Amino acid sequence: MKYPYVSGSLVSISLGLFAVSAQADNARDWQNTPIGLNMVFGYYNLIDTNTPIDTSLALDGLSLNADVYIVRYARSFGIDGRNSAIQLLQPYADVKASFDDARFFSGTKRNGGMGDTQIVFAHNFFGGPALTAEEFATWQPETFLSGALWLTTPTGDYDKNRIINIGANRWVVKPEVAFGTPLGPTWLELNTYVSLYGDNDEYQGDSKLEQRPLYAVEGHYSYTLNPALWVSLDATYSVGGETKVDGVDQDNKQENALLGASLGFMLSRQFGGLVAYSDTVSERTGSPDVNTWTLRLQYVW
Repeated sequence: MKYPYVSGSLVSISLGLFAVSAQADNARDWQNTPIGLNMVFGYYNLIDTNTPIDTSLALDGLSLNADVYIVRYARSFGIDGRNSAIQLLQPYADVKASFDDARFFSGTKRNGGMGDTQIVFAHNFFGGPALTAEEFATWQPETFLSGALWLTTPTGDYDKNRIINIGANRWVVKPEVAFGTPLGPTWLELNTYVSLYGDNDEYQGDSKLEQRPLYAVEGHYSYTLNPALWVSLDATYSVGGETKVDGVDQDNKQENALLGASLGFMLSRQFGGLVAYSDTVSERTGSPDVNTWTLRLQYVW
């Protein structure tokens, strides 16, 4: 039995709803779905990292644990015969942080609040035709190339006098390109993207934070166990993102690699989910060291 509706929808989901989440997509996020679908997704991410959740810049001695909850709404539609989608994402986080050297504060600090709202537009270039549900039921998946433009807005909770914030107090634009090809019961997917950062003029008080682009590439190899169950191996590599504070170079170029695995399931044509884990396996000194558990549930109609 084919479960067509809950596999992806050209609305790539990102653990990068916060920069600390490594900005990785999940396997099969970009696969085609029928047009005219409404989709609601709920996420729970359990994150351990050495970076504040608002900047993704490693701080010496920092240990941060975050419970991140995300609600996403998406709608698929056709443009010029190709599948497209628009989505809106709203995170909320509870954060607990401490420094082993009391560099910024002693003991454990807690913070909770709304994260930065994200808006995403995605469009297929080839391999993802705009199909009705009836047409999609007989369509065979094919090699595809799609793109997306992410806009992160500075709407989250932010206090310039706090070291640990939920919002980032800056705009971020992230163009992304995704390629995928089916190989029998498997999928091979390759995504690449770049995060372009606006300035934060209230960084740790009244300082100005500037950040250069952060480049990333990721791959997913997934295998279909049955029509309602699949597994994947995931990898992400990112580099760049050097910063300046008040015009002074911080010499903190980032470079890290993550490996992970995912299990996707569908309980019906309308309801499904995913469990995923990723961990940093290599990082340049001063780069993010993060591991993340993710639970995703989704409903479409």
